[in-house]
Amino acid sequence: MKNNIYLTGFSGTGKSTVGNVLAIMTGKDFVDVDLVIEEIEGKSIPDIFALKGEEYFRSVETKCLREVAARSEIIVSTGGGVPVLDQNIEIMEDSGAIVWLKATPETILARLSVQSEETGVQNNRPMLVSQQPLERIAKLLKSRQIAYQKSDLSVDTDGKNPETVAKEIYRSLSDWKQ
Repeated sequence: MKNNIYLTGFSGTGKSTVGNVLAIMTGKDFVDVDLVIEEIEGKSIPDIFALKGEEYFRSVETKCLREVAARSEIIVSTGGGVPVLDQNIEIMEDSGAIVWLKATPETILARLSVQSEETGVQNNRPMLVSQQPLERIAKLLKSRQIAYQKSDLSVDTDGKNPETVAKEIYRSLSDWKQ
C-alpha cells in the first residue's frame, strides 16, 4: 500500500524542513533517515563517511530505509544520495510516493551556507569546504538527476517557503492518488 511520503533531493532543498511542516499538516509522523543513521551509529554522517567510507554508509542507509518503510502513514526525509541505488527506489515505491524537492545549485549553496553560519559547523556540509562549492554542487546534482527523475512528483523549492512547498505536495499527491 502506498501511504508513506518520501522526500528526496539534494542537500539544501528543504527535505527536513518541509517534511516537518508536511507531517504537522497531515497529522503524520516525521522520520529523518539521516538522523536515524546518526543515532544508530553514534556518529555524524561526515564522520561515518570519513571513518568507514561511502560503501558502508550506503549499506546502513539502505537498511534504515527498509526499516522505516515497514511503517505506514509517515513522512520521510531521505539523504540526498538515497535514490542513486535502485534498491532504495524499489523500497520507496513499494511503500509510498516519492517526491523530489528541486532547487538550483545557487539556491542550494545559499541555503547550505546559511545553515553552516547558523550552526557554526561547516564540516557537516563537506561541499562548502571545497574551493569551488557551486561547481561541486552542480556536478553532483547533475550526476544524480536521472535517479531523482524516477520520483512520482517533483516540486521546485526555489523562492518558496516550506509551508508553500508542503501545501503544493499535499495538493499534488491528493490529485495523484485519485
